[in-house]
Amino acid sequence: MARLLFVATSAIFLMQTAVYAQWQSNIPVETRTLDEIYQAAQAERCNQLRVAAGGDAKGYWSSTVEGFQKRFPSIDLNLTVDFSKYHDSRIDRAFYAGNEDMDIAALQTLQDFLRWKAQNRLLFYKPQNFSDLVNSEKDFDGAWLPVYLFGFGRFFYDSQKIKGSEVPDNYLDLLDPKWKGKLILTYPNDDDAIAYLFSVQTAKYGFDWFERLAQQDVQWVRGSATPFILLAQDAENNSSKRALSFSTTHLDGFSPAIKSKVPSKEEYLSWFQTMAIFRSTKCPESSKLFVSWVLSDEWQAPLSKIATTPINHLNALSGNEIYANNGTQTQRFRSFENDRAVVEWWKTQFETTLGPAVGPNPNSIY
Repeated sequence: MARLLFVATSAIFLMQTAVYAQWQSNIPVETRTLDEIYQAAQAERCNQLRVAAGGDAKGYWSSTVEGFQKRFPSIDLNLTVDFSKYHDSRIDRAFYAGNEDMDIAALQTLQDFLRWKAQNRLLFYKPQNFSDLVNSEKDFDGAWLPVYLFGFGRFFYDSQKIKGSEVPDNYLDLLDPKWKGKLILTYPNDDDAIAYLFSVQTAKYGFDWFERLAQQDVQWVRGSATPFILLAQDAENNSSKRALSFSTTHLDGFSPAIKSKVPSKEEYLSWFQTMAIFRSTKCPESSKLFVSWVLSDEWQAPLSKIATTPINHLNALSGNEIYANNGTQTQRFRSFENDRAVVEWWKTQFETTLGPAVGPNPNSIY
């Protein structure tokens, strides 16, 4: 009977998916200015706009929070940073308990957005520049949108301990004995993005590469920001010989001694963090304001000078077009995320060698 109930429930879910995937009203593109949406947001008297933001250090989203609060001081923004896998778990629990409390999610767990759309849980919205957003990274109905380009795989190193010319241009060279005891890396069995990065290299070089890498006296840590922060702290007090990582990214406000280098002979990871408004929001205008602002030229144009944005014309002007780069493909990670059997298989392989990820949630520290 339980199996029959499961089959019936699955059939209903698939029917819902088909219906919602095929029959959507044509949501018009936003025509109001940011100031006009701001007026509407103030009129709805939202107590607090709540955003679930994926990340493992508050610094990933601090400039967004500061920029929004400065631009729209009347909106009380509560943006919470945590692992995407924890956010989506809490969001689902709240949904099934009937007490949803998040207005917006901006997460790495890209597979969630397809499911949430199929369950009719998302509020479709098309900001003013919707047609200029990268096509492959948005839902054409407006269910979800790209927000920021994230990525891992670049080498970060302490320039006080390593010369730039010494930094490898591939991951195979990390097996050289000279790197023993110098690496800080993120557990690949604790984070889907890091799991993808390691899966690409393990598929290229074999499990022997991963096993030998694990024997290099690596300092394994939780969180993709943690290696950068630890390298920066070590650079300031010269407390260890750790000097190199490829499973992290740059954070502002830390030691300038930490430099970076793209491995010219490797594929690295890039993806667009994806954002959606929940249909259950009690603050629809405030939610639309946040989405419109974070995807506006006003906010994204300065970012386009140093990175790829979700906005095509800004990327064309700056030359930071990720799709002209042969070293990375954003769609590969999106496909990876949607095949949960493959994701979990890889994470199990890495855990077989390393054991479970050990350590506190880095969001409680950084």
